[in-house]
Amino acid sequence: MTNNDPFFSCQGKSSQWNACIGNQGHPENYVDGYMEAALELVNAVIEQKQYIKRDTLAMPILYNARHALELSLKYVHDALCDEGIITNPLPKNHDIHSYWKLLSSTKIGDKKLTQYIKNLEVYVISLSSIDDDGQELRYAKNKDGKKSLEDKSLCNLEVIRDSLLKLQKILSDAKCRLTTFRDERKTGTFTGDCSRNDLENISKQLPSFDKWKDSIFDQMKDQIKKEYGIGSNKFSDAINLIKNHRTFASFLGKEFSLMHLTDDKIRTVTAEWQKLHSSKEQNDLGTDYFDRDFDTMIVHLQESQTLQQTILSLLSADEIADLEALFYIGREAIFCEFYEEKLASIKKEHKANNNLAQEIGHLMEKTNLLDCVITGLRILGKPSLADELS
Repeated sequence: MTNNDPFFSCQGKSSQWNACIGNQGHPENYVDGYMEAALELVNAVIEQKQYIKRDTLAMPILYNARHALELSLKYVHDALCDEGIITNPLPKNHDIHSYWKLLSSTKIGDKKLTQYIKNLEVYVISLSSIDDDGQELRYAKNKDGKKSLEDKSLCNLEVIRDSLLKLQKILSDAKCRLTTFRDERKTGTFTGDCSRNDLENISKQLPSFDKWKDSIFDQMKDQIKKEYGIGSNKFSDAINLIKNHRTFASFLGKEFSLMHLTDDKIRTVTAEWQKLHSSKEQNDLGTDYFDRDFDTMIVHLQESQTLQQTILSLLSADEIADLEALFYIGREAIFCEFYEEKLASIKKEHKANNNLAQEIGHLMEKTNLLDCVITGLRILGKPSLADELS
């Protein structure tokens, strides 16, 4: 990049207007950017009453919208190829209808994402019918030498804006769902027909385990099979995953134990933590910059050290690691499938540091410890204790 490049030189200008592109850019910037450009243009024309620019900006607005749709379809297509869901990818071209047709006919195994793709149909049909390869909206004449859009004479920018806002919402929701969908698949909790999110929703629809022999279970089974388009065997596959899953089975009345910590020790630890932090909130530790209360700070330090010793005498090394894993699973909303992996990682870290008192001290100073423990308990299949601590 040379300093005199008319477009890519940054010298002598405010860095607040430097945009990250190329090796610092992201595919999402392209996906979002063209839709944002289309909306910025149409909003500017309408809101500023730039009537003269209606004709000159209509095509750039529609082209940016079409390109945003094309990029979004390709973004989903490529992600599903990476996941092994699409095994015969399409060649790189500008045919948005072909991309949508492949996506809409692919068994993705996720109800939400499938619906988002279906919702794109009306926009794909509209834009592909006037521009099947990205030419008609860019040039006054197409590659055959004919006048572009020769069967059209008018378009309304207010109609276009309304449709762009709806399209933007669908594309944004689809992108967000795709990201979460891919994260969920790393857990291995899915079937060929149902994603982890689908299985969670199914588990919330089912009656509790003690009612599975009642007629209500058969009624819900038929409803779920219809809703997700699955047969009895596929429903059984989903049930087999749900009934042994820490989070999902807990919705149905099953409770799970942690690897090391007992309920009583969790109760004791959180009660001791509350003693320290109720005092801390009342006195604010005397840490006001202009009016520090060193006596209060010393008292808090002494209380913290006493709490450390109490917890050290109460918990083993494995139980301390389990408590920390429980906290971080709740704080970061980590899937329960990664509980054992997280616990093993913390044990390894503790062994390397070889300072359990410091680990406990760090954990007990967390002002959100109780909230995160409660959330972690729900994730790991202990809703009763979570409700009790709440």
